[in-house]
Amino acid sequence: MKNSYFLLLFSLVGFIYSCSETQEKDESFKTSVTLTSFNDFIPSYVYEVPNLEIEPGSYFNRLTGKYNIDALVDSIHANAVYWKIKDSRENTIYQGPALDGKKNGWWEVFKNEVLVCCGNYQSGKKNGFWRYFKLINDSKKYVTYKNDTLNGLSQELSIDSILLSQGKYSNGLKSDYWKFFYNNGKIKEQGYFYESFKSGWWQSFESNGNLIEEASYSRNEISGYIKKYLKGILFEEGNFYNGKRRGTWKCYYENGKLKSIKEYDK
Repeated sequence: MKNSYFLLLFSLVGFIYSCSETQEKDESFKTSVTLTSFNDFIPSYVYEVPNLEIEPGSYFNRLTGKYNIDALVDSIHANAVYWKIKDSRENTIYQGPALDGKKNGWWEVFKNEVLVCCGNYQSGKKNGFWRYFKLINDSKKYVTYKNDTLNGLSQELSIDSILLSQGKYSNGLKSDYWKFFYNNGKIKEQGYFYESFKSGWWQSFESNGNLIEEASYSRNEISGYIKKYLKGILFEEGNFYNGKRRGTWKCYYENGKLKSIKEYDK
């Protein structure tokens, strides 16, 4: 039985530290809406397992500091199978199932009794679908994880569930084709990412749908051909390299007729 208590102690301690991946700090809501900046908090204390008999299927409860750790315990295997972490006011901070001392299954995280994120864990790592609510701009995100890393579809929506962005992550970085939208549902910009850098052909639009610009990007900077529009009508086009115009540039009248041609140093 003594060995079981030691195993339970290590499971609890390991679980406390693993929980640090889940709960957001207040300042993360104030400074950034990016998923990668969602920092976690959990008390750094280590507590002793109380000297009492824990029967299979019973509850383990311990008030330490301002946190109340409540767990359904399987004492035969010295593992907690369901965790609920609460503050001193008995408000739930996070909760979910565990297996072999690691988060496993559907977890929920709360802030002031409001659900701020939820998703699936597998052996202590985020895997599958996750939802993040109440970001700094009152938006929400739906993302996909694989082994604790963003992989797959990502969507950001307004508080009214209007799609604001949609794209794909690969190994934690923006990848492939992305679209960004205005609150009225019109496309704001669209194009390709490579390792979270704008790369390839991009288009940007006004909120009424008129084209503003079409350009070739390399690592977030215009590099190559570019077209500029006024009220959706092409007014100039040419090549852009290293922040400067290069080669032949053409300007147009509002009726689309050629206005001028100018040569820039190559």
